[in-house]
Amino acid sequence: MLTTLLSTSVAALSVDPEIRGATIVVVAFTILCGSVYLLLATNTGAKLGFLLAAAGLTGWMAVMGWVWVVYGIGLKGEPPTWQVTELVSGSVVEGATIEEAEGFPNGWQRLQLGDQILGDALASADKALIPEAAAAGEGEAAAPAAEAFRAQPPFQQSEEYIFVGGYRKGGESYFIPGGFLERNTTPLKGWLHQPHYAIVQVQRVIAQSDIGGAPPTPAPDTTEPVYSVVMVRDLGSLRYPSFVFALASTLLFALVAYLLHDRDRKLMAARSLATATA
Repeated sequence: MLTTLLSTSVAALSVDPEIRGATIVVVAFTILCGSVYLLLATNTGAKLGFLLAAAGLTGWMAVMGWVWVVYGIGLKGEPPTWQVTELVSGSVVEGATIEEAEGFPNGWQRLQLGDQILGDALASADKALIPEAAAAGEGEAAAPAAEAFRAQPPFQQSEEYIFVGGYRKGGESYFIPGGFLERNTTPLKGWLHQPHYAIVQVQRVIAQSDIGGAPPTPAPDTTEPVYSVVMVRDLGSLRYPSFVFALASTLLFALVAYLLHDRDRKLMAARSLATATA
């Protein structure tokens, strides 16, 4: 009976990767931290050894957590994305509801093909222009649509329309002029800047018959209306989990350090009293 139970348990650990992975992590953590604590406890005592081991562990976790926060690595939340707010057919000035669209395209920066901002915006605009299943592609899961946007896509396939213009506005820093926070190397990028808007414009392509040879170059049908996809940049929560981890580790390290300091203070006071009494 015992042999059968052990065999079943070992088989379950070898088959289920989650159980096996969790077991490996727990055993490794116990051996690593436990061996350090055992060494410190045998030399300094159980209580002091625990405080020293805890100070080393929480201090290392705090440093690692703040490195994660600065560089956006480690524990990650939702990445920044473009969220579609509305789909305008015809004039942007007359159809858009955002205040920034007044006087469009005056005050907007035109984006050229190959721009990173435009590339990300085009991928998000496809979800509003064609059905989600077609935008996701065959054999892939459809990406969830933005909660604030619900509209019937005007096209069925991406081959039915062509890009005719892209614009952006906003995103500058509130406090630091010159776009310092907009540099990719800046750890604080995206924390203190104005709302960032983008507009992607497309138009239905001219239906051309296949006459053989190389396919004709797609061209916009100027008799069809221009569809403008208005989007706003959602900063997401990329650094939020790592920030919570770093803050919690820092508070724990501060608590353990205070306990060590309080112990040393009481010990020095006791020694001074003993010396004065002698």
